[in-house]
Amino acid sequence: MLARHRDPRVAPLELWDLVVDGAPLYRVDRGAGFGAALGRAVESLIDGVAVSESGARFPAECHDIREVVLVGGAAGEVVWTSDRVPARHAADPEHCAEQGGRALLAELGARGLVVDLGQSRLKVSGARRRVYPRDLAEIPVSARPVDGNGRAALVGFVAAALRAAADDERPAAIVLALPCEISQDGELGTCSYPWRAGDTIVPEILAAAGLARVPTLLLNDAELAAIGVATRPPIAAPALVLTVGFGIGGALLRSSA
Repeated sequence: MLARHRDPRVAPLELWDLVVDGAPLYRVDRGAGFGAALGRAVESLIDGVAVSESGARFPAECHDIREVVLVGGAAGEVVWTSDRVPARHAADPEHCAEQGGRALLAELGARGLVVDLGQSRLKVSGARRRVYPRDLAEIPVSARPVDGNGRAALVGFVAAALRAAADDERPAAIVLALPCEISQDGELGTCSYPWRAGDTIVPEILAAAGLARVPTLLLNDAELAAIGVATRPPIAAPALVLTVGFGIGGALLRSSA
């Protein structure tokens, strides 16, 4: 019952390793110059000269970005300084993914859960919000092999949270957002969580939670946040929705949004 969801309004962008001033965004200092660095990164997308460490290719629509919308738990810390492209903070920036999930559930005509597995915490939203912090000490500091114990702990951690919510609400559908690249077939890319590219961890989590039969839409967290932004026009599309939290992510809201 698990399906990769692609929204025609949104083009996913992998911006975490976009190089600015000789360094990838995930290494850029979060100090006073952070907003300026983000601005230069966006300008490189507009100019068609953006380069990422992983060799990601960016859609031509990026040349026409008209505005940046900042979302995420750390969005309020960004002081935007670009003279070429305007930026604004989304309304309720920390919960844009939740808004996007609720919009998708409404389109399905189903009551359910919006699950946002961020890099620093797990958020489960239904009739009420539940927040589960992640132990940041477990995040690997080097590219060492995935720890099987860590993977098993993650399955248990997320499944327990889903079971608790499902016991209260009996969801008819689930919208699940992850902080990593997700292929058209639903194959996961890597991130700071203990899974490898192509891992089957999501079906295992749903099965462990007793929710394997519940229809579940799988998205990247920035994509879902962009859908949330789209629910609150006006938007100067194409717009770059830039997620700022533990890491940096992005999604492009197309002109037809």
